[in-house]
Amino acid sequence: MSLILHLVRKDFRRVRVLLGIWCPILILSVVLDAKIELYLDGRGPAQEVGTPSSAEFDLAVFVLVGLLVVFFDLLMRAAIVSKLVHDDATVGSTAFWLSRPITGGTLLASKAILLALSMIPADIAVQMVTSSHLTGSLSSSEFFLMPVVATAVFMMLAVLTPSLARMAVLGGIITGVTWGAFLVLSWLAMPLVGGEGIVEAATRSVTQSPPWLLLLGVCVAVICHQYLTRRTKRSLAIAFSGIPVFLLVLTAGWF
Repeated sequence: MSLILHLVRKDFRRVRVLLGIWCPILILSVVLDAKIELYLDGRGPAQEVGTPSSAEFDLAVFVLVGLLVVFFDLLMRAAIVSKLVHDDATVGSTAFWLSRPITGGTLLASKAILLALSMIPADIAVQMVTSSHLTGSLSSSEFFLMPVVATAVFMMLAVLTPSLARMAVLGGIITGVTWGAFLVLSWLAMPLVGGEGIVEAATRSVTQSPPWLLLLGVCVAVICHQYLTRRTKRSLAIAFSGIPVFLLVLTAGWF
C-alpha cells in the first residue's frame, strides 16, 4: 500500500500543472454549455427582453466559443491521461516492466486512485455546481456516469499506445469506425421509424445509461487486461469487439 501511495504522489507531481490548466477550461466549458441550454430553452437574457436578433447572435457566439473550449477541454484531458500513463507506458520499448520492478496491478491501482481523486471528482463537482446554478436541472447519468466513462475512454486509448500522437490516431480510428457503423444503422432504421423518428430514437438512446455502462465495462476490461497481461493485440481485439456490442445496445429500440 505504501508503494501505491508513493506512486500516486509521484504521478500527481507529474500532472499537477496540467490539472491546474485544465480546471479553468472545464469550468468555462460547463458554463458555456449551460448558457447554450438556456438559449435553446428560450430563457436567454436577450430572449427575455424580447430582442430575438440579439439572442440569435449571442447563441451563435456561445456555440462557436463553446466548440473551441470543448476542443481544448478534450485536448487537456488527453494530455493529462497521456502524461499519467505514457510515462510508465504499457506498450513499446519504454514499457514499465522492462526497467521497473513494479507489478501491473500495483501500477494500475496507483493510476486509478489518482484519477479517482483528481479528474473525476473535479469533473463531477464543476458540472453539478455550475449547471445546477444556471439551469436548475441535474441528471445522474450526465453528472456521475459520463465523467467516469470519459476518463475511462482516454485511459483505454493511452494503455494501448506509446504516445499522445498515437493515442489520438487510435482514438480517431475507433471514433470513425463507431460513427460509420452508427450512420449505417441509422440509414437501415430510417424506413421503419422515419426521419424525425430516427432523430428522436437517437436522442433517447444516447441519454440512457445502459450503452454507457457497457462502454465503461469495455474500457475497464481493456485497461485491466493490458496492465495485467501486457498482451496488446488481445487488448485491441477486446476494444474493437466492444464496438458492435455497444452499438447493438445503443440502437436496440430502433428495430
